[in-house]
Amino acid sequence: MTLAELRDLYQQGKLHQARVCHDTLSMGWLVTFYDAEGNLYELTDTLGCRVSHESPRAAEEKVHLVADCPTRIDSLYRFFEV
Repeated sequence: MTLAELRDLYQQGKLHQARVCHDTLSMGWLVTFYDAEGNLYELTDTLGCRVSHESPRAAEEKVHLVADCPTRIDSLYRFFEV
């Protein structure tokens, strides 16, 4: 969802938490919002592609453009099984 769409959801009281996590494919940082039921809403561009940021701070700034909610930043060191 775009910034404007996410901002509308927040103003309706639907978004309660944000998460910034490291994306191993783009080597950037993604922003995801959650509602009270645990549904997730990713920050995307107008074409629906995920938006990747160069640092956790840049991603967190995008969170603050949408909502004033608790934000969890995932660690750089995550382990994946192949």
